[in-house]
Amino acid sequence: MTQGISRRDRILEMFAAALMSIATVATAWCAYQSAEWGGEQAFLLGESQRAGREADLHSALAAQKRSLDVAVFMEWIGGLATDNERLTDFYAERFPPNLGVAVDAWLATEPRTNPDAPPHPFAMDEYQVAEDTLAARAAAESEAKWSEARRADENGDRFVLLTVIFASVLFFGGIEQKFTDRNVRKGILVVGSLLFLGGVIAMLNYPLHLG
Repeated sequence: MTQGISRRDRILEMFAAALMSIATVATAWCAYQSAEWGGEQAFLLGESQRAGREADLHSALAAQKRSLDVAVFMEWIGGLATDNERLTDFYAERFPPNLGVAVDAWLATEPRTNPDAPPHPFAMDEYQVAEDTLAARAAAESEAKWSEARRADENGDRFVLLTVIFASVLFFGGIEQKFTDRNVRKGILVVGSLLFLGGVIAMLNYPLHLG
């Protein structure tokens, strides 16, 4: 083998070695990013489930409070219907603050004579149960965390794909040495280099998880 041919072969070997070295680092980095995004997804899913449980709890408490409010209101209405002022006052004094506000607003609409008045105070905007707000807030948080977890999963999948791409670069860099034809070796290295370049460009456009 002449010195010129030997020098060209040495250049190809050095280029292949450099390409494989950088691709190895890139493969490890993408595997790390995939693992990090996987951990982030697991954490966010846990937070979503926690918020979902809180939403269910607050919803159950809100339903219980509404049931109690309805029961107290019906007893108060019963006192009014029977002109039992003592019974009416007894239950009126025990109205929860939110029910008292709603009943006062409802009475202001003159429900006995106004056909357009709401049928009961629970249809009034003034009637609010704090647990409903807490349940809605927790449900929104659960949905937001679930959406973030889905994005983390997508990011992890992207880096898994990049891991495969860079592993393919390692394959091309390794198989190149099995051929003796210089043009074939160059072609293999060109394909590997293009794969590597495409993977790097894609990686630079993906969000990184830096811990």
